[in-house]
Amino acid sequence: MLFENLKVNRVAVHEVFRRNDDKSIQPPAYANNLEVLSAEAMGAFRLRMTDALSGQSQSLQMRIVRFGAGTFLETAEELVGSSDATFLLGSKEIATKLAESQLARRIPGGMVIVFEGTAGAASVPFVGVIKAEIQQGFRRSIAGTNAVVEFLNNIFLTPATRLYKIGVMAFDNTTKPKPEGRRAFIFDSNISASNREAAATYFYDGFLGCALPSDGPYETMKFFDLTKEFIRASDLQPEKKRDMVDSLYVFVRDEQDPTFTADQFGSRFLPQELKDPYAAFMNTRKFTPNAVVRDTSQMGNRLRRRRLKFGGDIELSASPEALKSKVHMEAIPADGAPGDSDGWTRIIIRERLTGEQ
Repeated sequence: MLFENLKVNRVAVHEVFRRNDDKSIQPPAYANNLEVLSAEAMGAFRLRMTDALSGQSQSLQMRIVRFGAGTFLETAEELVGSSDATFLLGSKEIATKLAESQLARRIPGGMVIVFEGTAGAASVPFVGVIKAEIQQGFRRSIAGTNAVVEFLNNIFLTPATRLYKIGVMAFDNTTKPKPEGRRAFIFDSNISASNREAAATYFYDGFLGCALPSDGPYETMKFFDLTKEFIRASDLQPEKKRDMVDSLYVFVRDEQDPTFTADQFGSRFLPQELKDPYAAFMNTRKFTPNAVVRDTSQMGNRLRRRRLKFGGDIELSASPEALKSKVHMEAIPADGAPGDSDGWTRIIIRERLTGEQ
C-alpha cells in the first residue's frame, strides 16, 4: 500500500479565506518560514495522513487530466528535491491556486498545509496539500495545582471531526511524459463508496486538475441509479414508468454487449418526447457520453429484486420477471376517504399465498 511507511520531510502552513461579499479573492496569509514540528506532532500528522489516505471509502485514486504549465501537478513536481526556499515559494503558489479555485462564497476558508516526503516500500516521492477548516474547541491544562480549561478558536486537523480534504501527487517515474508515471490521490470526508460525486469539485477538479475515476462497476451502477431517477420523475403514467424500469433492468442485467452508452438506452426504450430531456439530464449529472464497460458486480441484489412502495408502510418485493409476468397493477379511483385524492392501486398476484414473515 502506497501510504504505508509515510515520511514527511517538509511542511509549510498558509491560510486561505472565504471570498469577499463582492466575490473577489481575499489574499491568503502566507507563512514566512517552514514549520518545525516536534517528534510528537510529526508522528500525529503522519498517522492522520496514513489513516485518511489508506481508507477505502473516502479516499480515491483519480485521473490526472490537467498537467501543463501553471497546473498543480507542474508546481508540485518542481518542489520534489527542491531547496527549502523554493519549496516555501512553491507552497505559496499552491495556496494562491486554492484561493482562486474557491469560486463560491459558501466555500469556507481554512489552513493550507503543503508537505512533501516519500511513501511506500519503494520510498516514492510525493507532494501533498491539505485544506483544513478551522474549528473551535476546549483544552484542559494544569497550571500549578489548578486545572484550567482554555477555549481555542483556531484548531484544525482534529481526529474527531474530519473537516479537511487532502490531495497527493505521487511521482513514480518522472522520466515518462506527463501524466504517466504520476498518480493522484484525494481524501474527502464527504465521499462514500456509492457516491463519489460528493467530493468537492472545486478541490479535485478546479484546484488539483483531476477527474473522478472511470470504471465499469461504478459507472454501471451510476447509470442504473440516474436512469431510474429520471424515469420516476417523468410525467409518464405509472404503468408506462414500470415498463421503462423493466426495460432498464433488462438493459443492464441481460444485454450481452460488453459495453453500453446512455444514448443507446434512450434511443431504444424512451418515448420520443423524453429522449432529449434524458440526454440533457445525464449530461447535467455528469454521466459520461462514452461507452461504459457493463459490470454489475457491485450491484448486489439490486438487480435480482424490485421493491415497490405504496403509501408510508406497504411494500411489495419480487423479482423483475415475476413482477412482469405474475403481478398486475392498475390505478383505481379512491372511495372518497380523506387524503385519498390521488387514487388507490389494485394488485392482482397470479399465485396463492404460501407464507408470511
